[in-house]
Amino acid sequence: MIEYTSRAGKTIYYASPQELEALPGYRGNGHKGRACCPIHNSDNPTTLAIDWGTGWASCFACGDAFSIRVGDPPSTGTYKHNGSPVQRSESLQNALGRTQPPKTTTPTPEPDPAALERLHSLAAVWASAYVDSPAAKYARARGIPDPVAAALGWGYVTDNQYLNRHRLFVPYTDPAGKMTGGAGRALDTTTKPKYNCLRNADGFRKTLVNGGAIAQARAARMPLVIVEGCFDVAACLAGGVPYVIALNGVAVRAEWFAGIPRVFLANDADPAGLEAVERFRRTVPVACSSFAADTLAGCKDVGEFWTTHGRLPAALIAAASANISLPDIEPALPAGLPDDLRREAKALGLEMAFDPSELTGFMADLQRHEHTLTTEEKAAAWYTVRYAQYLAKGVAKY
Repeated sequence: MIEYTSRAGKTIYYASPQELEALPGYRGNGHKGRACCPIHNSDNPTTLAIDWGTGWASCFACGDAFSIRVGDPPSTGTYKHNGSPVQRSESLQNALGRTQPPKTTTPTPEPDPAALERLHSLAAVWASAYVDSPAAKYARARGIPDPVAAALGWGYVTDNQYLNRHRLFVPYTDPAGKMTGGAGRALDTTTKPKYNCLRNADGFRKTLVNGGAIAQARAARMPLVIVEGCFDVAACLAGGVPYVIALNGVAVRAEWFAGIPRVFLANDADPAGLEAVERFRRTVPVACSSFAADTLAGCKDVGEFWTTHGRLPAALIAAASANISLPDIEPALPAGLPDDLRREAKALGLEMAFDPSELTGFMADLQRHEHTLTTEEKAAAWYTVRYAQYLAKGVAKY
């Protein structure tokens, strides 16, 4: 790619279609494409959105820092190739490669019922292989207990022509909870692409993680939490927040959220996350709120916050706890808690399970004084809340 700086100081990278189609994780058709962003060395094959019709590409993570243009740069300006200044010449055009004729538009194929039926069968096999697998070990290291993984339908892929091998299987579901596709997630931080998604061309659809929570929140008239990735969803479920979905970078459809009383946007703490919040507010006519700038305390996202602190951010709990339907899954005690705090947390949770007003008061007091507590005390306090909610639901059942 050729880096070009305009007179206004805007950075534009010019690339040939061949270069963009050769990017890691590239998937596309005649009019749209997705790939790993080459500018910030992304390992997520959905960050770079390519519009073949307009000839522009942009990255959700980088925001407005740059654009990519398909074709040749202007005849005047400052250029770099692989970081080194170059002159505008015939050799520059050779570096770009010959521009292809306009691509023909091909419609996106309809979902294939037979492919989805096979996926359901494979997902059951992968789920049964999860418990003793490297995928389970990786998830547990990130604070995700097995019952939460099972509730999300996670599995272990040993080998698959689309998802590759030795990956965590994450199902994608629509707002009604129907499985439409899925992804294989790498079990380390170096493998690229991080996610291998089942493709539209093979009869699948990339939708949501835990998409059925939309219908559940609508039926219960409860707030819906929206996060960005599968581990953010799992962290929320482990923390006692059941009505949560991950968008996975898919375009938001306003009709999905009809009848949802309130939305909390728990996006990543980066410029792209902040832009996504504003875009949601402009697109979807529903009452919504989001994190303050410093809520995640230096963590990238909700999943990392959960792994680091053994609890969810107080702002997320507060937004999602009002009249919330309580979880069926017993929350896991945060790793590393001293034995005396573990015993006190469980005993206090048991006491408050039978007195909703006492639990509400405890939560309010915790939020007022959270900044004075140690990390261990915060983890124990939020576990107390989640455990009390879990027990209260069990009491209500019987």
